[in-house]
Amino acid sequence: MHLSISFISAVSSCLITALLIHCSHAFSAINNNIMTTARPFRIRTITSFITIDPSDFDNEASSLKEKINACSRLLRDGESQMTTAGFEVQTIRIATNPFGEWLVTNKEDDVNERLQRFNNLLSDCDINFCSLGPSYDPEHTTAICPEIVSIAPGRFSCSANINAGDITAALAAAKCIKTISLKDEGEHLQGGLGNFRFAAASCIDTVPFFPGARAPKGLGKDTIAFAVGLENGGFARELLQEAGSIENVQNVFYDKMRKELLPIQQICVGLESDNGMQYLGIDTSLNPSLDDGGSVAEAIECLDEVGVFGNPGTMAAAAAVTTSLQSIPDVKTTGYSGLMLPVLEDRRLAELDTLSIQKLLCISSVCGVGIDTVPIPGDVSERSLASLILDVAALACRWNKPLSSRVFPVPSRLAGMATSFDSPYMCNSSIFPVE
Repeated sequence: MHLSISFISAVSSCLITALLIHCSHAFSAINNNIMTTARPFRIRTITSFITIDPSDFDNEASSLKEKINACSRLLRDGESQMTTAGFEVQTIRIATNPFGEWLVTNKEDDVNERLQRFNNLLSDCDINFCSLGPSYDPEHTTAICPEIVSIAPGRFSCSANINAGDITAALAAAKCIKTISLKDEGEHLQGGLGNFRFAAASCIDTVPFFPGARAPKGLGKDTIAFAVGLENGGFARELLQEAGSIENVQNVFYDKMRKELLPIQQICVGLESDNGMQYLGIDTSLNPSLDDGGSVAEAIECLDEVGVFGNPGTMAAAAAVTTSLQSIPDVKTTGYSGLMLPVLEDRRLAELDTLSIQKLLCISSVCGVGIDTVPIPGDVSERSLASLILDVAALACRWNKPLSSRVFPVPSRLAGMATSFDSPYMCNSSIFPVE
């Protein structure tokens, strides 16, 4: 039976059309799968850094407004690109040079006026986190830092720089912490929560995490820089379960961590090129979440040598992880790039009754971040608090590593009592003794 040429042509055309439609759907499905593939961790922050000059407040702060708008464009572009690549971006932030260089004038009223103007400009750009850098003057630490963290709705953070053996600076930081703990004018301050946005910090330069973040020294007043910080407790657990032993940590991190960080770095290098900004790197720190399985301490316990976090083997594990995080091939790192152990942000740390401040400080000698989000008695003396701050500063300056003290004196609570914070950013734990 003979088929006409026109019939054969029609059938062929239909088959080709059907094949093209099928291929189109297949490629679309593959593309959608790539775009929506869940990444193993979140971006905690994209932080931009700017240098503010007193003149930026002239002419109704028009120059400051331009800087904030430029930061906002960079941050939104980065947020959009990373979201498209499958990463959840939790926050975008701005950090400045030390506030003593631009906030303090001869007029007492100027401090509050400039803070309010800055606050309003950030609000206009929907930027809810801004670190104003460290205080280098003990008088600023005691008088101005409490005012900075008090500004509603809690957008501002700051810190106090502490050098090894600087008793005056440590006492000023201790007094500041105590003052903030007693403030209760607003939900962002009640119950000692204001100290979530203040830390005594040592050897900190380019860190994207708050409250220690500050613009790098020497950053030009017309230059914007940026860095990325992660939230990756669940991924840490996955990696350390695979490693099984301290001896395997480096190989697993070099392979698996590098693979996940390179897409972030590629986006950042593109942002640097397209926007004329300075890319500073990724803080590769293991940083916990409050999700189930998001504890970094619990992840460390996956290693054979550890058992219970804080027991023998913990420091060896922390050192191995930190060494690996700071030397991942082809990845530009910045900040702490170590092990973050914030007690009230890590459910496993919060439940361990064998932990002490001294244990945490010992572990910090081989990683980071220091003594972080640790609740302490509300009646702690300024002298005892200053001594703790000096211990952290001594460790940081001796080894030239960024460390900080972020502690929460809880009003009317004693050591061993439970906290009752109502915050989406923290869990609760027993209060640690200082002495």
